[in-house]
Amino acid sequence: MKNLKFLFTLLAVITMVPVFGQSEFKQGTIKMELTEVNSDNEQVAAQLEMLKGTQTVYYFTEEKSMVSANMMGGMVTMKSLINNADEHLTFLFDAMGNKMMVESTKEERASMEEEQAEAMEGMELVYHDDETKEILGNKCIKATLEGDDLPMKFHMWVATDIKASNKMIQGMQAFELKGFPLEYVMEMDQMSMTYAAIEMTKEVDPDVFNLNTSGYKKMTFEEFQQQMGQMGGGMGF
Repeated sequence: MKNLKFLFTLLAVITMVPVFGQSEFKQGTIKMELTEVNSDNEQVAAQLEMLKGTQTVYYFTEEKSMVSANMMGGMVTMKSLINNADEHLTFLFDAMGNKMMVESTKEERASMEEEQAEAMEGMELVYHDDETKEILGNKCIKATLEGDDLPMKFHMWVATDIKASNKMIQGMQAFELKGFPLEYVMEMDQMSMTYAAIEMTKEVDPDVFNLNTSGYKKMTFEEFQQQMGQMGGGMGF
C-alpha cells in the first residue's frame, strides 16, 4: 500500500497547478484521462480501479490558466485557477462534500516549491529524440525520469509544439520541459498506470474561469496539508 500511496500522490501532483508560458496555442483546452491501470496483485488492482477514469482538463488563455480534475468517479474533485500575470492561485478541493479552498500568491508558494525541488535532487529528465509518438496529431518525444533513488519507472511523451513553462506541473519545476506532456506512464513493482490526452481544442468557454466557491472553507496551504494528512488514512491511501 505504500507504493500505491506514492502513485496516488504522484497522480495528484500531475493533476495540479499548471502555469503556461508562450505557446502556439494561445488558448485551448486539453483533456487527459487515466486510461490504463494494471496489477498482478488483486488487492492493488482493486484500489487502482478506483482511480481509473480520473480526468483532468486544462483550460488556458493568455490571461488565465485552470486545471479541473475529477478523481474516483467524482468522489474527489479539484480546481486550480491561476492568473498568468502574477501567478495568484485559487485552489478548490472537494472530497465527498468536504470542501476546502486555498488562495495564495507566488511568493507564498516559494518555500513549498523549494521543498519539491529538493525532493527531486539527484534525478534527471532525459529526452530521447529518436523515440517519437503521435498523440492527437501532435508529434511527441519520449522523456524519462532517471535517478538512483527513484522508486519507479516514469516516462512521458512531450509535444514540443506546445511550449510551456517548466513550472507547468507542480513538483517538476526543477526540470526543463520542452513542451506539454500528452502522456505519462508510471510503473512500480507489480503495477502500472497510463495517463493520456484524449481531447484537444483551441476553444475555451470563458465561463470555466468563474469559480463557484459557495460552501468551501477557506484555509492556508499549511492547514490544507494537515487536513489532507488526516483524510489520507480514511481514504485508504
